[in-house]
Amino acid sequence: MASLVVAAMFVPQAMAYGLLAGLSPVHGLYTAVVPVLVYAVFGRSRFMAVGPVAITALLVATGLERLGPLDPATYERYARTLALLVGLAWVILAVLRAGFLVNFIGTPVIVGFNAAAALVTAGSQLRPLLGIDPAVAPGASSSNPWPYLLHLDAAHPVTAIVGVAAAAFLVVAGRLRPTWPGPLVVCVAGGLVAWALDLASTGLAVVGVVPKGLPPVGAPSFDLDVWRALAPTAASIAVVGYASSITVVKALAAKERESVQPNAELAALGLANVGGSFFGAFPASAGLSRSAVVARAGARTKATMFLAGLWVLASLLWLAPIFHHLPTAVLAAIIAVSVARLFDVRKAITITRTKATDGLTVAATFAATLGLGLVEGLAVGIVLALLVFVGRSAMPHSAELGRIPGTEVYRNVLRYDVETCPQVAILRVDAPLYFANARFLEDRIDRLVATRPDVRIVALECSSVGDMDATAVEALERLVVELRERGVDLDLVGPIGPVRDILQRSGLWDVIGPAKIHRTILEAAPLWMRRIDRRYCTERCTRRAFPDCDEIPRRTADAPPPKARYMPEI
Repeated sequence: MASLVVAAMFVPQAMAYGLLAGLSPVHGLYTAVVPVLVYAVFGRSRFMAVGPVAITALLVATGLERLGPLDPATYERYARTLALLVGLAWVILAVLRAGFLVNFIGTPVIVGFNAAAALVTAGSQLRPLLGIDPAVAPGASSSNPWPYLLHLDAAHPVTAIVGVAAAAFLVVAGRLRPTWPGPLVVCVAGGLVAWALDLASTGLAVVGVVPKGLPPVGAPSFDLDVWRALAPTAASIAVVGYASSITVVKALAAKERESVQPNAELAALGLANVGGSFFGAFPASAGLSRSAVVARAGARTKATMFLAGLWVLASLLWLAPIFHHLPTAVLAAIIAVSVARLFDVRKAITITRTKATDGLTVAATFAATLGLGLVEGLAVGIVLALLVFVGRSAMPHSAELGRIPGTEVYRNVLRYDVETCPQVAILRVDAPLYFANARFLEDRIDRLVATRPDVRIVALECSSVGDMDATAVEALERLVVELRERGVDLDLVGPIGPVRDILQRSGLWDVIGPAKIHRTILEAAPLWMRRIDRRYCTERCTRRAFPDCDEIPRRTADAPPPKARYMPEI
Protein backbone atom coordinates (compact mmCIF):
# COMPACT_ATOMS: atom_id res chain seq x y z
CA MET A 1 0.00 0.00 0.00
CA ALA A 2 2.82 2.39 0.78
CA SER A 3 4.41 1.69 -2.60
CA LEU A 4 1.12 2.47 -4.39
CA VAL A 5 0.92 5.82 -2.62
CA VAL A 6 4.49 6.62 -3.63
CA ALA A 7 3.97 5.47 -7.22
CA ALA A 8 0.85 7.62 -7.53
CA MET A 9 3.06 10.65 -6.91
CA PHE A 10 6.11 9.20 -8.65
CA VAL A 11 4.69 8.69 -12.16
CA PRO A 12 3.45 12.25 -12.86
CA GLN A 13 6.47 13.80 -11.12
CA ALA A 14 8.89 11.66 -13.12
CA MET A 15 7.28 12.67 -16.40
CA ALA A 16 7.40 16.33 -15.39
CA TYR A 17 11.06 16.17 -14.44
CA GLY A 18 11.91 14.40 -17.69
CA LEU A 19 10.41 17.38 -19.49
CA LEU A 20 12.34 19.75 -17.22
CA ALA A 21 15.60 18.01 -18.13
CA GLY A 22 14.97 18.80 -21.78
CA LEU A 23 14.06 15.21 -22.62
CA SER A 24 10.77 13.54 -23.42
CA PRO A 25 8.64 12.69 -20.37
CA VAL A 26 9.28 8.98 -20.83
CA HIS A 27 12.92 9.45 -19.82
CA GLY A 28 11.68 10.63 -16.44
CA LEU A 29 9.89 7.30 -16.12
CA TYR A 30 13.06 5.45 -17.14
CA THR A 31 14.90 7.34 -14.36
CA ALA A 32 12.20 6.18 -11.95
CA VAL A 33 12.72 2.49 -12.77
CA VAL A 34 16.29 1.17 -13.06
CA PRO A 35 17.98 3.54 -10.54
CA VAL A 36 15.20 2.83 -8.05
CA LEU A 37 15.53 -0.95 -8.42
CA VAL A 38 19.34 -0.88 -8.24
CA TYR A 39 19.31 1.30 -5.13
CA ALA A 40 16.78 -1.03 -3.48
CA VAL A 41 19.30 -3.85 -3.90
CA PHE A 42 22.43 -2.03 -2.67
CA GLY A 43 21.07 0.80 -0.50
CA ARG A 44 20.28 0.62 3.18
CA SER A 45 17.85 3.43 3.94
CA ARG A 46 14.11 2.84 3.68
CA PHE A 47 13.57 6.59 3.27
CA MET A 48 15.86 7.15 0.27
CA ALA A 49 13.31 7.81 -2.50
CA VAL A 50 15.70 7.69 -5.46
CA GLY A 51 14.58 9.02 -8.82
CA PRO A 52 14.44 12.19 -10.90
CA VAL A 53 14.62 15.45 -8.90
CA ALA A 54 13.74 18.96 -10.06
CA ILE A 55 17.09 20.60 -9.27
CA THR A 56 19.04 17.74 -10.84
CA ALA A 57 16.86 17.82 -13.95
CA LEU A 58 17.38 21.57 -14.28
CA LEU A 59 21.14 21.12 -13.93
CA VAL A 60 21.03 18.55 -16.73
CA ALA A 61 19.14 20.97 -18.98
CA THR A 62 21.38 23.97 -18.28
CA GLY A 63 24.56 21.91 -18.58
CA LEU A 64 23.64 20.41 -21.94
CA GLU A 65 22.39 23.74 -23.29
CA ARG A 66 25.91 25.09 -22.91
CA LEU A 67 27.21 22.57 -25.41
CA GLY A 68 25.23 24.26 -28.16
CA PRO A 69 22.44 22.87 -30.34
CA LEU A 70 22.28 19.07 -30.07
CA ASP A 71 20.07 16.68 -31.99
CA PRO A 72 17.64 14.71 -29.79
CA ALA A 73 19.62 11.46 -29.96
CA THR A 74 22.89 13.15 -28.95
CA TYR A 75 21.15 15.14 -26.21
CA GLU A 76 19.65 11.97 -24.77
CA ARG A 77 22.99 10.15 -24.92
CA TYR A 78 24.79 13.01 -23.16
CA ALA A 79 22.11 13.02 -20.43
CA ARG A 80 22.80 9.33 -19.84
CA THR A 81 26.54 10.10 -19.86
CA LEU A 82 25.94 12.60 -17.05
CA ALA A 83 24.28 9.81 -15.07
CA LEU A 84 27.34 7.63 -15.64
CA LEU A 85 29.79 10.36 -14.58
CA VAL A 86 27.80 11.23 -11.47
CA GLY A 87 27.51 7.56 -10.54
CA LEU A 88 31.23 6.93 -11.03
CA ALA A 89 32.09 9.99 -8.94
CA TRP A 90 29.91 8.76 -6.08
CA VAL A 91 31.29 5.23 -6.23
CA ILE A 92 34.88 6.51 -6.20
CA LEU A 93 34.16 8.78 -3.23
CA ALA A 94 32.52 5.88 -1.41
CA VAL A 95 35.53 3.63 -2.02
CA LEU A 96 37.78 6.38 -0.67
CA ARG A 97 35.36 6.79 2.27
CA ALA A 98 35.13 10.47 1.40
CA GLY A 99 31.45 10.93 2.13
CA PHE A 100 32.46 13.42 4.82
CA LEU A 101 33.32 15.93 2.07
CA VAL A 102 29.65 16.78 1.81
CA ASN A 103 29.94 18.34 5.28
CA PHE A 104 31.82 21.24 3.69
CA ILE A 105 28.60 22.18 1.91
CA GLY A 106 26.82 23.80 4.80
CA THR A 107 23.16 24.59 5.20
CA PRO A 108 23.59 28.26 4.15
CA VAL A 109 24.93 27.20 0.74
CA ILE A 110 22.16 24.63 0.22
CA VAL A 111 19.43 27.07 1.29
CA GLY A 112 20.73 29.87 -0.94
CA PHE A 113 21.27 27.58 -3.92
CA ASN A 114 17.92 25.81 -3.56
CA ALA A 115 16.04 29.11 -3.31
CA ALA A 116 17.64 30.49 -6.47
CA ALA A 117 17.30 27.17 -8.30
CA ALA A 118 13.64 27.03 -7.30
CA LEU A 119 13.06 30.45 -8.84
CA VAL A 120 14.90 29.47 -12.01
CA THR A 121 13.02 26.17 -12.18
CA ALA A 122 9.65 27.83 -11.72
CA GLY A 123 10.63 30.48 -14.26
CA SER A 124 11.66 27.85 -16.76
CA GLN A 125 8.06 26.54 -16.67
CA LEU A 126 6.53 29.83 -17.73
CA ARG A 127 6.68 28.87 -21.40
CA PRO A 128 4.97 25.43 -21.15
CA LEU A 129 2.65 26.60 -18.36
CA LEU A 130 1.28 29.52 -20.38
CA GLY A 131 1.93 28.21 -23.88
CA ILE A 132 4.30 31.02 -24.94
CA ASP A 133 5.94 30.55 -28.31
CA PRO A 134 9.76 30.23 -27.87
CA ALA A 135 10.27 32.43 -30.92
CA VAL A 136 9.05 35.54 -29.06
CA ALA A 137 12.00 35.33 -26.62
CA PRO A 138 15.01 33.97 -28.53
CA GLY A 139 17.42 34.77 -25.69
CA ALA A 140 15.57 32.67 -23.14
CA SER A 141 16.89 29.33 -21.90
CA SER A 142 16.45 26.91 -19.01
CA SER A 143 18.92 28.88 -16.89
CA ASN A 144 17.65 32.27 -18.10
CA PRO A 145 13.86 32.09 -18.42
CA TRP A 146 13.24 35.70 -17.44
CA PRO A 147 12.75 37.09 -21.00
CA TYR A 148 9.41 35.25 -21.03
CA LEU A 149 8.19 37.65 -18.32
CA LEU A 150 8.25 40.40 -20.96
CA HIS A 151 6.00 38.39 -23.26
CA LEU A 152 3.17 37.22 -21.00
CA ASP A 153 0.76 38.77 -23.47
CA ALA A 154 1.85 36.08 -25.96
CA ALA A 155 0.40 33.29 -23.80
CA HIS A 156 -1.88 30.76 -25.43
CA PRO A 157 -5.30 31.23 -23.76
CA VAL A 158 -6.31 27.57 -23.50
CA THR A 159 -2.87 26.47 -22.33
CA ALA A 160 -2.76 29.25 -19.74
CA ILE A 161 -6.19 28.28 -18.37
CA VAL A 162 -5.24 24.61 -18.07
CA GLY A 163 -1.83 25.36 -16.56
CA VAL A 164 -3.00 27.95 -14.03
CA ALA A 165 -5.98 25.80 -13.03
CA ALA A 166 -3.70 22.80 -12.46
CA ALA A 167 -1.28 24.87 -10.38
CA ALA A 168 -4.13 26.35 -8.32
CA PHE A 169 -5.55 22.88 -7.66
CA LEU A 170 -2.16 21.55 -6.53
CA VAL A 171 -1.65 24.48 -4.14
CA VAL A 172 -5.14 24.23 -2.62
CA ALA A 173 -5.07 20.43 -2.42
CA GLY A 174 -1.61 20.51 -0.85
CA ARG A 175 -2.94 22.71 1.94
CA LEU A 176 -6.36 21.17 2.50
CA ARG A 177 -5.65 17.53 1.63
CA PRO A 178 -1.89 16.96 1.93
CA THR A 179 -2.35 13.18 1.88
CA TRP A 180 -4.00 13.23 -1.54
CA PRO A 181 -1.87 12.25 -4.55
CA GLY A 182 -2.39 15.71 -6.03
CA PRO A 183 -0.09 15.28 -9.06
CA LEU A 184 -1.87 12.08 -10.07
CA VAL A 185 -5.33 13.63 -9.67
CA VAL A 186 -4.45 16.68 -11.73
CA CYS A 187 -2.83 14.54 -14.43
CA VAL A 188 -5.88 12.30 -14.73
CA ALA A 189 -8.26 15.27 -14.74
CA GLY A 190 -6.16 17.24 -17.21
CA GLY A 191 -5.80 14.29 -19.56
CA LEU A 192 -9.52 13.52 -19.49
CA VAL A 193 -10.49 17.14 -20.13
CA ALA A 194 -7.98 17.48 -22.96
CA TRP A 195 -9.23 14.24 -24.54
CA ALA A 196 -12.94 14.91 -24.10
CA LEU A 197 -12.78 18.47 -25.44
CA ASP A 198 -10.08 17.72 -28.02
CA LEU A 199 -8.05 20.64 -26.70
CA ALA A 200 -5.00 19.56 -28.70
CA SER A 201 -6.77 20.86 -31.80
CA THR A 202 -6.86 24.32 -30.25
CA GLY A 203 -3.09 24.40 -29.88
CA LEU A 204 -2.74 22.91 -26.40
CA ALA A 205 0.54 20.98 -26.25
CA VAL A 206 0.20 17.40 -25.05
CA VAL A 207 2.73 14.71 -24.21
CA GLY A 208 1.93 12.72 -27.33
CA VAL A 209 3.19 9.24 -28.03
CA VAL A 210 4.95 7.62 -25.07
CA PRO A 211 6.99 4.56 -26.08
CA LYS A 212 5.52 1.43 -24.59
CA GLY A 213 7.77 -1.26 -23.15
CA LEU A 214 10.89 -1.77 -21.08
CA PRO A 215 13.52 0.98 -20.78
CA PRO A 216 15.77 0.80 -23.85
CA VAL A 217 19.30 -0.52 -23.48
CA GLY A 218 22.01 1.81 -24.77
CA ALA A 219 25.56 2.77 -23.84
CA PRO A 220 26.40 6.32 -22.78
CA SER A 221 29.29 8.13 -24.42
CA PHE A 222 32.81 7.07 -23.51
CA ASP A 223 34.48 9.90 -25.48
CA LEU A 224 36.96 11.62 -23.15
CA ASP A 225 36.31 14.99 -24.83
CA VAL A 226 32.62 14.63 -24.03
CA TRP A 227 33.49 13.67 -20.45
CA ARG A 228 35.64 16.80 -20.09
CA ALA A 229 32.85 18.98 -21.46
CA LEU A 230 30.31 17.44 -19.08
CA ALA A 231 32.59 17.33 -16.02
CA PRO A 232 31.53 20.69 -14.47
CA THR A 233 27.85 19.81 -14.77
CA ALA A 234 28.45 16.30 -13.45
CA ALA A 235 30.37 17.72 -10.46
CA SER A 236 27.53 20.12 -9.65
CA ILE A 237 24.94 17.36 -9.86
CA ALA A 238 27.09 15.09 -7.69
CA VAL A 239 27.48 17.77 -5.03
CA VAL A 240 23.86 18.94 -4.95
CA GLY A 241 22.38 15.48 -5.41
CA TYR A 242 24.29 13.81 -2.62
CA ALA A 243 24.08 16.76 -0.23
CA SER A 244 20.31 17.06 -0.58
CA SER A 245 19.78 13.29 -0.49
CA ILE A 246 21.79 12.61 2.65
CA THR A 247 20.37 15.68 4.43
CA VAL A 248 16.78 14.61 3.80
CA VAL A 249 17.38 10.99 4.72
CA LYS A 250 19.24 11.88 7.92
CA ALA A 251 16.39 14.12 9.03
CA LEU A 252 13.78 11.41 8.41
CA ALA A 253 15.90 8.66 9.94
CA ALA A 254 16.54 10.75 13.06
CA LYS A 255 12.80 10.91 13.76
CA GLU A 256 12.72 7.11 13.77
CA ARG A 257 15.94 6.87 15.81
CA GLU A 258 17.75 5.18 12.96
CA SER A 259 21.30 5.74 11.76
CA VAL A 260 22.50 6.55 8.24
CA GLN A 261 25.81 5.36 6.84
CA PRO A 262 26.86 8.09 4.37
CA ASN A 263 29.53 6.11 2.52
CA ALA A 264 27.22 3.12 2.02
CA GLU A 265 24.47 5.39 0.72
CA LEU A 266 26.98 7.13 -1.53
CA ALA A 267 28.02 3.82 -3.08
CA ALA A 268 24.40 2.72 -3.56
CA LEU A 269 23.45 6.01 -5.21
CA GLY A 270 26.49 5.73 -7.46
CA LEU A 271 25.62 2.20 -8.56
CA ALA A 272 22.02 3.26 -9.16
CA ASN A 273 23.13 6.00 -11.54
CA VAL A 274 25.70 3.85 -13.30
CA GLY A 275 23.05 1.20 -13.87
CA GLY A 276 20.47 3.75 -14.99
CA SER A 277 22.85 5.31 -17.53
CA PHE A 278 22.56 2.15 -19.67
CA PHE A 279 18.73 2.22 -19.59
CA GLY A 280 17.78 5.72 -20.70
CA ALA A 281 18.01 7.43 -17.29
CA PHE A 282 19.46 10.85 -16.51
CA PRO A 283 21.05 11.52 -13.06
CA ALA A 284 18.90 10.47 -10.13
CA SER A 285 19.01 11.31 -6.44
CA ALA A 286 16.57 11.54 -3.53
CA GLY A 287 13.93 14.25 -3.45
CA LEU A 288 12.57 16.01 -0.36
CA SER A 289 8.87 15.73 -1.18
CA ARG A 290 9.11 12.12 -2.38
CA SER A 291 11.14 10.98 0.63
CA ALA A 292 8.63 12.67 2.94
CA VAL A 293 5.80 10.84 1.16
CA VAL A 294 7.65 7.54 1.64
CA ALA A 295 7.89 8.23 5.38
CA ARG A 296 4.24 9.33 5.68
CA ALA A 297 3.04 6.33 3.64
CA GLY A 298 4.34 4.00 6.33
CA ALA A 299 7.37 2.52 4.58
CA ARG A 300 9.02 -0.06 6.81
CA THR A 301 11.67 -1.53 4.50
CA LYS A 302 13.38 -0.84 1.18
CA ALA A 303 10.69 -2.99 -0.42
CA THR A 304 8.47 0.09 -0.60
CA MET A 305 10.66 1.82 -3.18
CA PHE A 306 11.44 -1.45 -4.95
CA LEU A 307 7.71 -2.07 -5.45
CA ALA A 308 7.20 1.58 -6.42
CA GLY A 309 9.80 1.09 -9.15
CA LEU A 310 7.90 -1.98 -10.34
CA TRP A 311 4.64 0.02 -10.44
CA VAL A 312 6.36 2.63 -12.63
CA LEU A 313 7.65 -0.16 -14.85
CA ALA A 314 4.11 -1.55 -15.07
CA SER A 315 2.86 1.87 -16.17
CA LEU A 316 5.46 1.82 -18.96
CA LEU A 317 4.36 -1.61 -20.08
CA TRP A 318 0.59 -1.17 -19.98
CA LEU A 319 -0.40 2.44 -19.32
CA ALA A 320 1.86 4.37 -21.71
CA PRO A 321 -0.92 5.12 -24.25
CA ILE A 322 -2.97 6.81 -21.51
CA PHE A 323 -0.36 9.58 -21.25
CA HIS A 324 -0.91 10.64 -24.87
CA HIS A 325 -3.48 13.36 -24.07
CA LEU A 326 -1.75 14.64 -20.92
CA PRO A 327 -1.17 18.42 -21.33
CA THR A 328 2.42 19.53 -20.84
CA ALA A 329 1.01 22.57 -19.03
CA VAL A 330 -0.11 20.20 -16.26
CA LEU A 331 3.40 18.79 -15.98
CA ALA A 332 4.76 22.35 -15.85
CA ALA A 333 2.34 23.12 -13.01
CA ILE A 334 3.53 20.05 -11.10
CA ILE A 335 7.14 21.22 -11.42
CA ALA A 336 6.42 24.82 -10.42
CA VAL A 337 4.42 23.83 -7.32
CA SER A 338 6.86 21.08 -6.32
CA VAL A 339 9.89 23.40 -6.25
CA ALA A 340 8.06 26.16 -4.36
CA ARG A 341 8.89 24.54 -1.01
CA LEU A 342 12.60 24.90 -1.82
CA PHE A 343 12.23 28.68 -1.58
CA ASP A 344 12.46 28.69 2.20
CA VAL A 345 12.46 32.30 3.37
CA ARG A 346 11.83 31.34 6.99
CA LYS A 347 14.91 29.12 7.01
CA ALA A 348 17.04 31.90 5.51
CA ILE A 349 15.85 34.34 8.19
CA THR A 350 16.61 31.83 10.95
CA ILE A 351 20.11 31.26 9.57
CA THR A 352 20.76 35.00 9.40
CA ARG A 353 19.62 35.51 12.98
CA THR A 354 21.78 32.64 14.15
CA LYS A 355 24.97 33.82 12.44
CA ALA A 356 25.28 36.96 10.32
CA THR A 357 28.11 35.52 8.20
CA ASP A 358 25.95 32.51 7.37
CA GLY A 359 23.20 34.88 6.28
CA LEU A 360 25.67 36.57 3.95
CA THR A 361 26.58 33.16 2.54
CA VAL A 362 22.90 32.47 1.84
CA ALA A 363 22.48 35.84 0.12
CA ALA A 364 25.70 35.55 -1.90
CA THR A 365 24.91 32.02 -3.07
CA PHE A 366 21.37 33.06 -3.99
CA ALA A 367 22.56 36.12 -5.94
CA ALA A 368 25.39 34.26 -7.68
CA THR A 369 23.09 31.41 -8.72
CA LEU A 370 20.54 33.81 -10.16
CA GLY A 371 23.09 36.10 -11.79
CA LEU A 372 25.80 33.73 -12.98
CA GLY A 373 24.08 30.37 -13.40
CA LEU A 374 23.48 27.21 -11.42
CA VAL A 375 26.97 25.71 -11.72
CA GLU A 376 28.74 29.02 -11.11
CA GLY A 377 26.42 29.94 -8.23
CA LEU A 378 27.04 26.64 -6.49
CA ALA A 379 30.79 27.09 -6.95
CA VAL A 380 30.63 30.60 -5.50
CA GLY A 381 28.65 29.34 -2.51
CA ILE A 382 31.07 26.50 -1.77
CA VAL A 383 34.14 28.74 -2.11
CA LEU A 384 32.57 31.40 0.10
CA ALA A 385 31.62 28.81 2.73
CA LEU A 386 35.19 27.49 2.74
CA LEU A 387 36.56 31.02 3.09
CA VAL A 388 34.24 31.65 6.04
CA PHE A 389 35.33 28.35 7.59
CA VAL A 390 39.02 29.20 7.15
CA GLY A 391 38.41 32.69 8.53
CA ARG A 392 36.70 31.32 11.61
CA SER A 393 39.37 28.74 12.25
CA ALA A 394 42.15 31.26 11.59
CA MET A 395 40.73 33.54 14.29
CA PRO A 396 39.15 31.08 16.72
CA HIS A 397 37.27 32.06 19.83
CA SER A 398 39.55 32.62 22.80
CA ALA A 399 38.84 33.83 26.30
CA GLU A 400 40.76 34.92 29.36
CA LEU A 401 39.44 33.03 32.37
CA GLY A 402 38.83 34.15 35.90
CA ARG A 403 37.38 32.68 39.08
CA ILE A 404 33.75 33.22 40.00
CA PRO A 405 34.04 34.49 43.60
CA GLY A 406 33.46 31.88 46.26
CA THR A 407 33.56 28.96 43.81
CA GLU A 408 36.03 26.72 42.06
CA VAL A 409 34.62 27.60 38.64
CA TYR A 410 36.55 29.58 35.99
CA ARG A 411 34.76 31.44 33.21
CA ASN A 412 35.23 34.07 30.50
CA VAL A 413 36.06 37.48 31.98
CA LEU A 414 33.83 39.16 29.35
CA ARG A 415 30.75 37.15 30.28
CA TYR A 416 30.99 36.74 34.06
CA ASP A 417 31.88 38.79 37.09
CA VAL A 418 35.14 37.03 37.93
CA GLU A 419 38.46 37.66 39.62
CA THR A 420 41.76 37.27 37.78
CA CYS A 421 45.28 37.01 39.11
CA PRO A 422 47.56 39.90 38.04
CA GLN A 423 50.51 37.49 37.92
CA VAL A 424 48.81 34.49 36.22
CA ALA A 425 46.91 34.93 32.98
CA ILE A 426 44.73 31.97 31.98
CA LEU A 427 43.85 31.90 28.27
CA ARG A 428 41.49 29.35 26.73
CA VAL A 429 41.52 28.61 22.97
CA ASP A 430 38.46 26.86 21.57
CA ALA A 431 39.77 25.30 18.34
CA PRO A 432 42.42 22.95 17.00
CA LEU A 433 45.77 24.66 16.55
CA TYR A 434 47.21 24.48 13.04
CA PHE A 435 49.02 26.54 10.46
CA ALA A 436 46.11 28.93 9.85
CA ASN A 437 45.74 30.11 13.45
CA ALA A 438 49.25 29.61 14.87
CA ARG A 439 50.10 33.27 14.26
CA PHE A 440 46.79 34.30 15.82
CA LEU A 441 47.74 32.47 19.03
CA GLU A 442 51.14 34.12 19.16
CA ASP A 443 49.64 37.58 18.66
CA ARG A 444 46.92 36.92 21.24
CA ILE A 445 49.42 35.94 23.91
CA ASP A 446 51.74 38.83 23.01
CA ARG A 447 48.89 41.32 23.46
CA LEU A 448 47.90 39.70 26.73
CA VAL A 449 51.42 39.95 28.15
CA ALA A 450 51.83 43.50 26.86
CA THR A 451 48.71 44.67 28.71
CA ARG A 452 49.57 42.80 31.93
CA PRO A 453 52.97 44.10 33.10
CA ASP A 454 52.86 42.07 36.32
CA VAL A 455 52.14 38.72 34.68
CA ARG A 456 54.61 35.95 35.47
CA ILE A 457 52.79 32.90 34.09
CA VAL A 458 50.65 32.50 30.97
CA ALA A 459 48.53 29.35 31.30
CA LEU A 460 47.09 28.07 28.02
CA GLU A 461 43.90 26.20 28.88
CA CYS A 462 43.75 23.77 25.96
CA SER A 463 41.08 21.25 26.88
CA SER A 464 39.16 22.49 23.81
CA VAL A 465 42.16 21.99 21.52
CA GLY A 466 41.55 18.70 19.76
CA ASP A 467 44.60 18.65 17.50
CA MET A 468 47.87 20.37 16.63
CA ASP A 469 50.01 20.37 13.54
CA ALA A 470 53.74 20.97 13.12
CA THR A 471 53.28 24.71 12.59
CA ALA A 472 51.38 25.08 15.85
CA VAL A 473 54.01 23.07 17.73
CA GLU A 474 56.74 25.29 16.31
CA ALA A 475 54.78 28.42 17.27
CA LEU A 476 54.35 27.19 20.86
CA GLU A 477 58.04 26.34 21.10
CA ARG A 478 58.88 29.82 19.88
CA LEU A 479 56.48 31.32 22.43
CA VAL A 480 58.11 29.39 25.27
CA VAL A 481 61.53 30.77 24.39
CA GLU A 482 60.36 34.35 23.81
CA LEU A 483 58.28 34.49 26.98
CA ARG A 484 61.11 33.14 29.11
CA GLU A 485 63.34 35.90 27.80
CA ARG A 486 60.76 38.33 29.18
CA GLY A 487 60.57 36.55 32.52
CA VAL A 488 57.29 34.80 31.81
CA ASP A 489 56.55 31.06 31.81
CA LEU A 490 54.13 29.28 29.49
CA ASP A 491 52.12 26.50 31.12
CA LEU A 492 49.57 24.16 29.56
CA VAL A 493 46.37 23.13 31.31
CA GLY A 494 44.17 20.20 30.37
CA PRO A 495 45.71 18.91 27.12
CA ILE A 496 43.72 15.89 25.97
CA GLY A 497 45.28 12.55 25.02
CA PRO A 498 45.94 13.14 21.30
CA VAL A 499 47.49 16.54 22.03
CA ARG A 500 49.67 15.09 24.80
CA ASP A 501 50.91 12.48 22.31
CA ILE A 502 51.83 15.21 19.84
CA LEU A 503 53.63 17.18 22.55
CA GLN A 504 55.68 14.15 23.50
CA ARG A 505 56.48 13.06 19.95
CA SER A 506 57.55 16.56 18.94
CA GLY A 507 59.72 17.12 22.03
CA LEU A 508 57.69 20.16 23.09
CA TRP A 509 56.72 18.32 26.27
CA ASP A 510 60.32 18.51 27.50
CA VAL A 511 60.79 22.08 26.24
CA ILE A 512 57.85 23.29 28.32
CA GLY A 513 58.68 20.95 31.19
CA PRO A 514 56.45 18.24 32.67
CA ALA A 515 56.03 20.28 35.86
CA LYS A 516 54.35 23.04 33.81
CA ILE A 517 51.76 20.81 32.17
CA HIS A 518 48.69 20.38 34.39
CA ARG A 519 45.44 18.46 34.27
CA THR A 520 43.17 21.19 35.70
CA ILE A 521 43.34 24.78 36.87
CA LEU A 522 42.58 23.78 40.44
CA GLU A 523 45.42 21.26 40.37
CA ALA A 524 47.80 23.86 38.94
CA ALA A 525 46.79 26.72 41.25
CA PRO A 526 48.88 25.66 44.32
CA LEU A 527 51.90 25.18 42.08
CA TRP A 528 51.45 28.62 40.55
CA MET A 529 51.14 30.15 44.02
CA ARG A 530 54.63 28.90 44.83
CA ARG A 531 56.10 30.42 41.66
CA ILE A 532 54.62 33.91 41.78
CA ASP A 533 55.77 36.88 43.89
CA ARG A 534 54.03 36.42 47.26
CA ARG A 535 55.06 39.86 48.38
CA TYR A 536 53.00 41.29 45.52
CA CYS A 537 50.06 39.26 46.78
CA THR A 538 50.30 40.54 50.36
CA GLU A 539 51.14 44.18 49.63
CA ARG A 540 49.35 45.03 46.38
CA CYS A 541 46.79 42.42 45.35
CA THR A 542 43.17 42.45 46.54
CA ARG A 543 41.85 39.64 44.34
CA ARG A 544 41.14 36.03 45.12
CA ALA A 545 41.73 34.31 41.78
CA PHE A 546 42.54 30.93 43.38
CA PRO A 547 41.20 29.13 46.45
CA ASP A 548 44.56 29.49 48.22
CA CYS A 549 44.30 33.27 47.91
CA ASP A 550 41.86 33.23 50.81
CA GLU A 551 44.77 32.25 53.12
CA ILE A 552 47.04 35.13 52.11
CA PRO A 553 47.28 38.05 54.62
CA ARG A 554 46.56 41.35 52.87
CA ARG A 555 48.17 44.77 53.46
CA THR A 556 46.32 46.67 50.75
CA ALA A 557 44.15 49.70 51.37
CA ASP A 558 40.85 47.90 51.06
CA ALA A 559 41.98 44.92 53.10
CA PRO A 560 41.19 44.88 56.83
CA PRO A 561 44.03 46.44 58.89
CA PRO A 562 46.35 43.95 60.56
CA LYS A 563 45.81 43.37 64.24
CA ALA A 564 48.20 45.18 66.56
CA ARG A 565 50.86 42.94 67.98
CA TYR A 566 51.33 45.05 71.16
CA MET A 567 49.10 47.14 73.29
CA PRO A 568 49.30 50.87 72.39
CA GLU A 569 50.57 51.85 75.83
CA ILE A 570 53.55 49.50 75.63
